[in-house]
Amino acid sequence: MLYSFGLKIYRKRWAVLAAWAMLLLVALPLATKATDALKPGGFSNNSLPAAQARAVFRDQLDLSPISFELIFRSERYGAYEAEFTRDLQDALAPIGARPEVARITTHLDDPARVSPDGRTVHVTVGLNLDLEDAADFLDTARSLISPEGLELTFTGGPSLYADISLSSERDVRRAELLAFPLSTIALLLVFGTLVAAFLPATVGGVGVVLALAAVALISRGVDMSVFVLNIVTLLGIGLGIDYSLYFTSRFREQLAAGDTVEQAVARSQATAGQAILFSGVTSLIGLASLTAFEFMMLRSVGIGAVIVITVAVLAALTLMPAVLGILGHRINALQVMPSFLGRSDRDLWGSLSRWVMARPLQVAVPTVLFLLLLAAPLRGIRLGTVDATILPPELESRRGFDILRDEFGLLTKTQIPVAYTFGDADDRDPLSAGNLDRLYAFGRALEGLDGVTRVRSIVNVSPELDAGMYATLYRVPEAVTDTAMQTLLRDTVREGAVLFVVESDVEPFGPEASGLVSGIRAFDPGPGRELFVDGGSAEIKDVVDSLYSRFPFVAAVVIIATYMSLLILFRSVILPIKAIILNVMSILASYGALVFVFQEGHFSGLLNFEPLGVIEATTPILLFSIIFGLSMDYEIFLLARISEAYKRTGDNTASVAEGLRRSGRIITGAAAILIVVASSFLVADVVLVKAIGLGLAIAIFVDVTIVRALLAPAIMRLLGPLNWWMPRWLDRILPRIDVAP
Repeated sequence: MLYSFGLKIYRKRWAVLAAWAMLLLVALPLATKATDALKPGGFSNNSLPAAQARAVFRDQLDLSPISFELIFRSERYGAYEAEFTRDLQDALAPIGARPEVARITTHLDDPARVSPDGRTVHVTVGLNLDLEDAADFLDTARSLISPEGLELTFTGGPSLYADISLSSERDVRRAELLAFPLSTIALLLVFGTLVAAFLPATVGGVGVVLALAAVALISRGVDMSVFVLNIVTLLGIGLGIDYSLYFTSRFREQLAAGDTVEQAVARSQATAGQAILFSGVTSLIGLASLTAFEFMMLRSVGIGAVIVITVAVLAALTLMPAVLGILGHRINALQVMPSFLGRSDRDLWGSLSRWVMARPLQVAVPTVLFLLLLAAPLRGIRLGTVDATILPPELESRRGFDILRDEFGLLTKTQIPVAYTFGDADDRDPLSAGNLDRLYAFGRALEGLDGVTRVRSIVNVSPELDAGMYATLYRVPEAVTDTAMQTLLRDTVREGAVLFVVESDVEPFGPEASGLVSGIRAFDPGPGRELFVDGGSAEIKDVVDSLYSRFPFVAAVVIIATYMSLLILFRSVILPIKAIILNVMSILASYGALVFVFQEGHFSGLLNFEPLGVIEATTPILLFSIIFGLSMDYEIFLLARISEAYKRTGDNTASVAEGLRRSGRIITGAAAILIVVASSFLVADVVLVKAIGLGLAIAIFVDVTIVRALLAPAIMRLLGPLNWWMPRWLDRILPRIDVAP
């Protein structure tokens, strides 16, 4: 079928080229606007318990879930001097009158908002907006706040997310500037001619433009995370070039064998084209799994990946043969160096294959041990969510984050807000004697939890006061004279709800904070009453629990679907199992490297980032989906060559050696290009993008140099004829697909 399709493409090559040119002209304007509708974040969702708690805080306690921070500093005046106060109030007056602003809290409301040197204060501006509208409101806020005599720094959620969007867009552009020329150089080393080197890079670029245009269209109707730009660019360049490399190399082989241009196009389509199609399907299986998660970041990356892989496959199967049909023998024009692919089979790969076949056990054992060593840091993995430390220090929002952390001690300790509500209770007055008894008991129970250093609430003001004393004090709330109690009554008590804030010295990202959240949620508030727990620690716990309760099921579906595909393709029960196990080993090695570098901080100076102390919770899932599909591509090309040789000779040992010898060079060339593309993301400003780029580059390098070159052939040599075992009854009922790359 693909052979006939290749003939049709050749005969209509100019029409095919014109159609792609028209698509490119239409896509270019859209691609430039791909970022317009993309959204920052996407690492949470509204179904999480912490997100539901935020709705309760907003609706029942009048606490805005969205706010930004303003940091004011004066080198001349102290925070409580008249000049500082006047300048601060004058600066805040215009924005305080805006309907979008729910509340402004300054150091005059809370003395803890003054830095130790007394010259810096931080102000919280609560908004009646969602995150997206809040980010848009920042421009308005900047135009309204113009303090005289005070230095001003914007930070907080909306500001941080706006900078994440800006940095992600810059990272994509920087990566493209590096990836395309470096990939072209790699292709030049592979092919040796300028025409053959530039053609795959051009086709890859066309695929990226079309994929970005599709993302721009889809994002108008579906929420898409800004991080989809990075993945679309990475996969678009890498896979587009890889697939074109496969096709171009086969086309040159056919020409060298004496085929006419028409025959070379058709036979390349029937061999390399069929392998590209099947490789694309296996990649889609892994990446489409991301759409099963209820997180915008993962779901949108899955959608973007499906788009870019589909475009890359279509370009390789239509645009590439059309252009090759037009170029013909000119594909070998402008040779500038000897072709890497032109070497004889008696080269490095031939020698390596013979060496591995002679000592499979001696190769397999140390190789497995080495892979386990690479994966060892995974034992200490700490999953968390992103904060401002994923941004470079020079950005304003990150500078503000650092000030809040270093000068005010915020964000380094755990604070867990808890809403105690009286939803269905007969008595909804928090200050009634009976309810104060319940609140007092709950407050004392919170203080008794391991790791709790302080609880702030109307019933935790002083350990010397008991429930009866609080009932007496609050009998006439307006008569309370204590400033701290007045503030608590005003800010934390509403009809039917009371706010508790649990403080702890444990690290917010750590398992101790997660355990503290679980301990709070385990309390029974009584009939008709409910507890709602929010805060960063609760969010992290909920995100991790949600992701990894679903991940095993999604991974199992991916593995089963991949196994069935390989079972049909290679007519073997054992080979797919071996392929999946080796893929998992490559992934685990990549995970170990991520923990070693980004969690523990090794090479942070070289890579220019601040260690996160955690691995962002979506990163392992994202890398699993990407790496599983890409590694399987290389496995398919290796096994297809081995299978072809085995069908011809029936000799397992000779077939494995021949398969490694014939596929090793093309796999290495393709992997080198993808490593170059992935490594280009190491210059990104956003640490999460760096982590994905490094994880992918390491996984591919390990997969090609250790797994495919050494471990895979060694295991196949040890398994012998068992590699090709297939029950007759199963062979009869499975459909037949023959791939001969």
